[in-house]
Amino acid sequence: MDLNELLSNHQRAVMNQRASNTRADRETYFDLVEYYAKRIRDHRRSSGVGDHRWAIRAGH
Repeated sequence: MDLNELLSNHQRAVMNQRASNTRADRETYFDLVEYYAKRIRDHRRSSGVGDHRWAIRAGH
């Protein structure tokens, strides 16, 4: 799976988690979010790209 597919699947899992109605569904999607996040990190590291650092904006 290439990076674009991983990012797309991760975003879809995040959206599905937020829209979940039951605890079981939220936990399932939480697991998927973490699964894809790990795969994205692993892909970036194996490609020689460092970890992404989120910028912290004042007031947020």
